[in-house]
Amino acid sequence: MSKKEKNSFVDKIMGPMDKISSPLIKFGQIPFIQGLQRGMVSSIGVTMVGSIFLVICLFGADGNITEKALLPFLTPYIDQLSLINSLSMNIMAIYMCVAMGAEYADIKDINKTTGAVGALFAFILLNYNGIAATSEGVNALEITYWGSAGIVTAIIAMAISVNVIHLCYKYNIMIKLPSSVPPAISDSFSSIVPYLFVALICWSIRTIMGFDIPAVITNILLPVLSGADNIFVFCFAYFFASLCWVCGIHGDNIVGTVISPMLQTWMIENTEAYTAGLAAPHIWIDQLNRLFQYVSTCWPILIYMYMSSKKLPQLKPLAVLSTPSMIFCIVEPLMFGLPIVLNPFLAIPFVLIHTITAAVSYLLTSIGFVGRFVISIPWATPSPILAYLATAGSIGAVLLVFINFAIGMVIMYPFWKAYEKNEIKKLEEQKATEVAV
Repeated sequence: MSKKEKNSFVDKIMGPMDKISSPLIKFGQIPFIQGLQRGMVSSIGVTMVGSIFLVICLFGADGNITEKALLPFLTPYIDQLSLINSLSMNIMAIYMCVAMGAEYADIKDINKTTGAVGALFAFILLNYNGIAATSEGVNALEITYWGSAGIVTAIIAMAISVNVIHLCYKYNIMIKLPSSVPPAISDSFSSIVPYLFVALICWSIRTIMGFDIPAVITNILLPVLSGADNIFVFCFAYFFASLCWVCGIHGDNIVGTVISPMLQTWMIENTEAYTAGLAAPHIWIDQLNRLFQYVSTCWPILIYMYMSSKKLPQLKPLAVLSTPSMIFCIVEPLMFGLPIVLNPFLAIPFVLIHTITAAVSYLLTSIGFVGRFVISIPWATPSPILAYLATAGSIGAVLLVFINFAIGMVIMYPFWKAYEKNEIKKLEEQKATEVAV
């Protein structure tokens, strides 16, 4: 095939992307979306450190990747090492809330500290309608929704607080001090009235109305996802999970809350059938998602990041730092660091690929090409190894990982090239601005 023919083929692929790039770029320029993305990128350092220590713990603790720790000299220190992961990734909503509040406030021409504090204040008020007492009689706050499950609350908190502050400043609904007062003190007093409105709104939502945001999402999903083991519910579950992810919500946690009891029961039934020499009755087992989720989206994106790093040098450090965690499908650094979340060029293929590869995985398992899962394997096991062990030696399961990876590479390509083109354009505009200055 000649170079001209190759270019024509690429042009045919990229043609439709050029037509939809304009609305995607406009979506990405919405101030709210920019604030959200910039905030997630700003908080990536904490998330990255947490993922590094999670990988260390996987190698140092018994029963994670192998029955005995691969690095046994770390085992006595696992509790201390895991603390860093617990206080980073497990409360990531707090860091993201503060960062998003600051960045969105900056876009709205508000003091960044005022925006950050306001967003955190709103987040706390949206999470609690009371303070619980522990068994020891000590007052405490439940932090279940300070982690990935609380990111949607953090986004709502950021939106409410910064927009309320913006409106109050716009219409001069605030305490004004003389111009001779230092700005730090003046800003503190001017934020009192806006913070009061933020408090009243968020307190009304959570305490007066009793609206628990994560609980409401779970209750909506319960009747939808608690269905039978069939391809339609299976595909919808992972379509919805990926949709949550690209909106900044930890989709696995949201969907997992509903389906985990069901999938655990089915795993037990498959194991019992296998040990009795019978055919495993269920296709939909929780670890089946490891054969298509993320290996079909995040792995291809990581490859394309390396390929584009000459044109976009800022991608190389993130790709290098993300690679160790990506081997174990720990995707938070990439989801929030690139980000994929609310990225108009990457969010669409992310949802599309997960849905398609979910259908492919279920169908190939149903016809026997892929063996059914009969052995429970630690979740952090790299996907090809997990596929072989959990299915008691199915080569088809291993091949499925690479089939889904290839599907993802193909579908993601035009979207990635459009993203790359847009990022190069932004870099050129930034350089032109710097030269002009």
